[in-house]
This record gives sequence, C-alpha cells and structure tokens, in this order.
Amino acid sequence: MNNYLDTMNQNYASWPAALVCLSVVVLGACADRPLRTPAVSSVVQAELAPGPAPRPVLVPERITDALAEPAPRPVAAAPEPKLDLLVNNAQAREVFLAIVADSRYSMLLHPDVSGTMSVTLRGVTVPEALEAIRDVYGFDFKIEGRRITVAAPSLQTRMFTINYPNSQRRGSSDLRVASGGTTTGGGVNGANGATGPAGAGASSTVQLENSRVTTNSATNLWGELTDAVRALVGGGPGRNVVASPQAGIMAVRAMPEELRQVEKFLKAAQVAVERQVMLEAKIVEVELHDGYQSGVNWSALASAGHSALAIGVLGSGVASTNPLLQSGVAIPGAVAIPSVQAGGGLFGLALSTTRFAAVLGFLETQGDVQTLSSPRIATVNNQKAVLKVGSDDYFVTNVSGGSTTAASAGTTASTTLPTLTLTSFFSGIALDVTPQIDDGNTLMLHVHPAITSVTEKTKQIDLGSIGNYRLPLASSTVNESDTMVRVQDGSIVAIGGLMQLESSRNASGLPGSTGAGFLSSFLGNRANIGRKKEVVVLIKPTIIRSLQDWEQQNRMVRSALDDMDVVRSRVVRLDGTVETIKQKAVAQ
Repeated sequence: MNNYLDTMNQNYASWPAALVCLSVVVLGACADRPLRTPAVSSVVQAELAPGPAPRPVLVPERITDALAEPAPRPVAAAPEPKLDLLVNNAQAREVFLAIVADSRYSMLLHPDVSGTMSVTLRGVTVPEALEAIRDVYGFDFKIEGRRITVAAPSLQTRMFTINYPNSQRRGSSDLRVASGGTTTGGGVNGANGATGPAGAGASSTVQLENSRVTTNSATNLWGELTDAVRALVGGGPGRNVVASPQAGIMAVRAMPEELRQVEKFLKAAQVAVERQVMLEAKIVEVELHDGYQSGVNWSALASAGHSALAIGVLGSGVASTNPLLQSGVAIPGAVAIPSVQAGGGLFGLALSTTRFAAVLGFLETQGDVQTLSSPRIATVNNQKAVLKVGSDDYFVTNVSGGSTTAASAGTTASTTLPTLTLTSFFSGIALDVTPQIDDGNTLMLHVHPAITSVTEKTKQIDLGSIGNYRLPLASSTVNESDTMVRVQDGSIVAIGGLMQLESSRNASGLPGSTGAGFLSSFLGNRANIGRKKEVVVLIKPTIIRSLQDWEQQNRMVRSALDDMDVVRSRVVRLDGTVETIKQKAVAQ
C-alpha cells in the first residue's frame, strides 16, 4: 500500500513539468503564426461578389411526373384577312361599316362621324385601312379585342409619363489666357479734376486677353419639354399643356393628330435622355527621355501598326515644341480631325485601340510614366460629369484700408490694421466631361482637364507709414485644355501637348568656397538640371446599353482590385505590347 502511494505521488509531482512543456509547445506554435487581418480590398471584393446561388429543392421524380402536363402547342395566329376598298364620294359612316362587313370585327361609330370620302385601297387589312383613313380624314379609332370604336376629330386629353428627376443643373467651363501689360498716358488727373501737363508719367496696368473659351450648359428638361409640346399643339382654342414634374406626368389636350405627334416626340426625347455612358480616364505624367525632349512622338504608335489614329489641333495659345506640330506632317493611316497647322498648340488623338495598357506601354517607351489619377464615372446624355481631387488653400489677394494716427496733445497714437481679402485656390486635378450620344456608336465629348499646383510665395509689401508687411501669396502652375472631340464607342481619346519644364541648380564644393565666385568655380562644382514633363489625358467612353454592360464594368472593377493585391512588373516590348509578371503576393 505504501509503495502504491509513493508511485502516485511521483506521478503527481511530474504533472507540473508536463504542463509547462505543453504550454511552451502551444505558445511556440502560436508564435509561428502571427495575427493576420484581412486586406481592405478583400472586404470590397466581398461586397462586389455576386450572392450565393439558391440551393435547388429536390423533388422526387415520381411527384414531378405526376404533376407534369403536356405543354399545349402554341396556336398560330390566324392571318388577318385582306380586303379591297374602292369608294367615290361615299358617306363616311357607310364606308366604315363596309370595312368590317365580312370580318370578325364589330364597329361602333360616334354620332359626330359624318361627311363623305373617296378611297381606293387594295389588299389591305382592316387596321391598315383605318390607319390610312385616319391619316387623310382625321377620324380617330381604337381597337379593343374585336371591337372597333371610331370617333370624329375632336379635342382629346392624354396623359404622358416622363421618367426624369425634377431638377435643374447649370454648369460652366472657362479657360482664359491673359497677360498683363503697362500703358503710359499723357497726363495725370488730380483730385480736383485738373489735368497735369503732358508727359507727366501716368501709368496703369491692364489685363490683355490672348484667348478665352467659355462653355455654359443649363439643363431644365421639364421646362424644355413643356415649351416644345406647347409649340407642337399650337395655341388654338381649347388646347392646353399641363406638366407636373413632381409626379412625372404631362397632360396634353389637343386634336388626335397633334397628340400622336406629341407621343412620338416624347418617346424620342425619353430615349435620348436615358442614354448613358461610362467615362474612364487616366491622367498620366511622362518625364521625357533624352531622345524625346520635343514631346511624345505619337507617330511611332501608328507606324508600329499597333493602332490607327487621327490627329487634330485642339486650341491655340503657347506655341508647341512638338515636331508633329512644327512640321505639320501627316501621320500614315490617319484621318485628320482638322488638318494640322504648325505651332497650333495643344492637340488631340483619336485612337482606335480600346486598351489603356497599349497606350501606357507606348508612353513608357518615351519616358518615365506616372499615373496622377484614374477616375471612373457614369453620366447620362448631355449631362456634365465633374471630378475633382485635391485641396483648397486660402491666400491673400487684396489689402485695403489701414492707417496710423500720431500722438498729439490729449490723444495717443493709434493704428488701424488693414483689411485682408482671402481667396481660395485649388491645387490638384479637375476634369469635367460632357458627352453627347447619337443613335449609333459615336460620341461627341466636351473635355476640360486641368492640373493645378499652387505654392506659397512670400511678398513684402510697403504700406507707407503703416510699415512693411510680409504676405503669403499664391503662385500657381496650371496645365489646362478645353476641347470638343468626336470618338467611337470604346475608343480612347488622347489629349497631349501639356508640357512643362522643371529646372534646378546644384552647387557643391569645399567648405567656405561656395560663396566666392572664383573659388566656387575652381574648387566646386555647379550643375543645372532640367527635366521636361508632358501631361497626357486619356479618356475612354463606353456606352451603357443593357444590364450586361453594367456587369462587364463590375467585372473590370473586381479585376482591378485583384491586381492591387499582387505586386507586378510590366515588360514593354518594342511593338507596344505589355506583359505582366507576378512577383509577390500580399499576405492576407
């Protein structure tokens, strides 16, 4: 018995050591697997992914066979019988009754149906005969099953449904190139109205506008439709048009023929308004290589056989250094938008390719490419879409007022601070696009991209007796264009010519020698570094026609999110094609 107790005590004494070893093993295993959190893109992908398919209900085959019934064969519609109608100066009521005499239709005539008519129709159906008489004599009819009702031309009221929000939009796009100038006059006007001698040195600063493009747009669809319908029905007695934008209904009282014209007009307007387009843009900055300091050589894109393109000048302004604009050469295989004029300024390209990767791969052969923004937005026909990414900073733009009063007997010196006017300056990327979609696959785009960089410069302003003030002022660098382009559905529009030169000076040398002119040249080194950059705006419009187009756009978004989870390297070949190679997967 004692030996058994000793053995049990030894076993209990060894349990703490075993527990310690087990804890070390478990903690070591946990240390090998650190805590991982899901990536943001995985959460977004989970939201975009389609829901799980519903599980089918399993029904026994014997029950299915018992419930199944043979599907009835579709009954072929009986051909509409045709008739010949030849009457001359006959009564209208007799003509209508003769049309349905040997047919399956019954006829109801309004008491006001009267008059005579002459008709010669051969091989027509009953509806075709009634439509022909309606177009000539104005008798309106309505077919309900086998019953036909004919009424004399009279004022009628119809309700039309218009699916459009009750809103009004206004937009404005302005691009101005202005330069300051100083003019000198022949005299100075004093405070009392007297004029000083000629040559007194009167000077003023004026703004000289070299060019300006202003585009205004206003959308008031309900007002436009109401005015158009009123013009269609005219101002005759009893005619009226009442629109309720809040309810989406328009009531029109007019003659039957006028109501049919109104119906055609509203249907065409509804179709045009409901057209929508997906706008995908890429704003890239190309730091040009040494061999392309005059700008991107777009002719290489067509000469390589990669894509057909058309080139045209978009606007005037600062003379361009692009060789295509200086020489005015034509690109092989291109159809000019207009003809290229030397020194015309900015230019645009209509590319037949539908892939951004092809254009970006081509730009990488010209310089180092950096994507500044990749916006994507959908808009409807003739509606301005605006994208703005950046920040607004306030700067002093005007100083007014302010005075100093010297001390005198019984008074003390006082100073009134001036009033500062602050103005907001935008720094970033702005893009507004207005599409116009026709019945085919062609779009007319009004494009206004702007890339603005605002920096602060301190200016010292002498306010006389008040003193000197150091004010932070705004200094902006703008790359901007405003143009109208015509492009096919799914093609890419490239807007180039937005060039900028950045220069910097670096000085190095022995301590104490950089300030002296001779020693800095003899014992130091100076380098002037200049870099040329060109901003290229790529826009790809895609017309949305059905739900399948939306699903395709969603698949493209999910594919882009998948690419964010993988670090890839791109290989650009001489023919412009790009190959992507996976490098390293991001830990989930």
